[in-house]
Amino acid sequence: MSDSSAAVTLTKDDEPEAVVEQSDIRRPTRRARLGTVALALLVAASLITAAATYFFLYAPDKHTDSGAKESAIAAANSGTVALLSYSPDTLTEDLAAAKTNLTGEFLTYYTEFTEKVVAPAAQQNSVDTQTEVVRSAVSDIDKDSATVLVFINQTTTSTDKPDPALTASSVRVTLSKVDGTWKISAFDPV
Repeated sequence: MSDSSAAVTLTKDDEPEAVVEQSDIRRPTRRARLGTVALALLVAASLITAAATYFFLYAPDKHTDSGAKESAIAAANSGTVALLSYSPDTLTEDLAAAKTNLTGEFLTYYTEFTEKVVAPAAQQNSVDTQTEVVRSAVSDIDKDSATVLVFINQTTTSTDKPDPALTASSVRVTLSKVDGTWKISAFDPV
């Protein structure tokens, strides 16, 4: 045999067979063992991160039942229609009805905005706006807050533009639970 690290022998079928000598088996180096440990720690950290992400970001909506989602969607839909639909003949009642769907700082903002901007413009130009929800879905929910994406069609007429103008848009409606009822706490066009 030669000085190679593996010897070749012939079997009865004349096929070469590698023979591994005892001196060829090497133990992993310290660097290789550290690499294996580091890889195991990296995999464990990844699994822990994935589990934490699931439980803290995605699992909260699993702890609410479908009834909570349905009631959040219903509140977002009816609140959106109330906020964006008004007529010059019933403006005071329309704006008051819209406010019953709101809470917090958004209620304060809406009250000031409608008094200073919407009401004067609606009365002066006889603006009539009707809103219809086309589709909506919960994007996030837990027991006291929810976010619903609402797609709407809005038809507007005025003295300046008597032909109905149709506008399609979407809003992100943030809801907070107040005394067991979903109320709109933020309303953001998207």
